[in-house]
Amino acid sequence: MLRHSAGAVAAGAALLLVPSFLAPLLGDLQRWVSGATPLAALEKLTQTSDATPEAVGRLGGWASLLVVAGLALIALLVAATRFHTRDL
Repeated sequence: MLRHSAGAVAAGAALLLVPSFLAPLLGDLQRWVSGATPLAALEKLTQTSDATPEAVGRLGGWASLLVVAGLALIALLVAATRFHTRDL
């Protein structure tokens, strides 16, 4: 989606980390936001049996899979749109 590799790495890191950093500022919504971040969803999918819900978020396994699949679908749609508008 981005032509510069440094910008793409920075944007990817920001998408994964910024919601986790900003969640404590949201008060009562902190648990929901921190549980629905892409990083928490991926951790939930790879959790071990001794992981606590506080460590990996409150979403279940199927909901975490839907979050990850939805984010991947959004990324593919944005990339396809950018490809068709810019490179054709």
